[in-house]
Amino acid sequence: MASMQLRLAVRALCAGACLATALAFAQSKPAELPGAHDHALISRYAGSVLQNAADEKFASVRVPAGPGRSGGAQASFDKATTVEGHVSAFFYVQPKERSALEVFRNYQSALKNAGFATLYTCEMNACDQAQIRDPFPKELLGPRKWAGGRVDPTSSFDRDVRFMSAKLSRSGADTYVMVYVAEPNSLWGAPVAAVVVAEPAAMETGNVVVSTDRLQKGLADEGKIALYGIYFDTGRAEVKPESKGQLDEMAKLLNADKSLKVVIVGHTDNQGGADANVALSQRRADAVVAALVSTYKVDASRLRARGVASFAPVASNRTEVGRAKNRRVELVEQ
Repeated sequence: MASMQLRLAVRALCAGACLATALAFAQSKPAELPGAHDHALISRYAGSVLQNAADEKFASVRVPAGPGRSGGAQASFDKATTVEGHVSAFFYVQPKERSALEVFRNYQSALKNAGFATLYTCEMNACDQAQIRDPFPKELLGPRKWAGGRVDPTSSFDRDVRFMSAKLSRSGADTYVMVYVAEPNSLWGAPVAAVVVAEPAAMETGNVVVSTDRLQKGLADEGKIALYGIYFDTGRAEVKPESKGQLDEMAKLLNADKSLKVVIVGHTDNQGGADANVALSQRRADAVVAALVSTYKVDASRLRARGVASFAPVASNRTEVGRAKNRRVELVEQ
């Protein structure tokens, strides 16, 4: 999928026509999502129905490790871990005869017995006070196909929420799980649960290259162009081998026009200290210049390196999508 689309977050109650529609289906029987199945690590509560699922090879979720604070339409969490990697999400309708408390306690027990350490948990009013109802960034949400063609049952999944986040570290690998359970949902008249499993993994890189023609056009039109095909490990300034394709195109441009002089500008997001990011962005810009000079024999007098940290963002640093856009190298014509 081009982008992660999870609609398993806690949202506000439907009003008006939406609520009327939900009530009309209150006695309906939930339908199993065709072709979907539970995660291999954590099964559904016995007798529940899998209404919706999402599986992303590489996505980003924020895993709360403490209460949040109001951030306008969405809570923000000072104690949280941003997990990038394989993310799976599941929405279940529980048996009507079971209570949300019973379902939640079963998940807690199962995760504990599997060796998970609890990061944060809250119940009922404590979840309200902790702003825990909507921890997923909005850019990760989107409409999905719900089994049976029903209206989205998460639209009323904000009643008496119980939540936990947990982490398992084993054989050098981490796994994060978030579990929501809510009291009877107005659509099904039964408790509902959302389960998210996040497994950190490296993203495939080397797939984004700006061609020489696009480089020329960008410099001609705007005097600069942002490049996302130069790769570094987090917190490091060594240019990764996957950057070769983009460096090849930059070298073609520079070697084709010997009069062209450019500034290589390193940008970071706002994570970490400002001084450290200034130094990191400068080292990264220096590393790109060094690669062009040593590998491609570009005259060093035609290149300058500057690091500007997070001081020239192209998107909001409040979201992972925005931060990813801000982490870039720019080619600026002198």
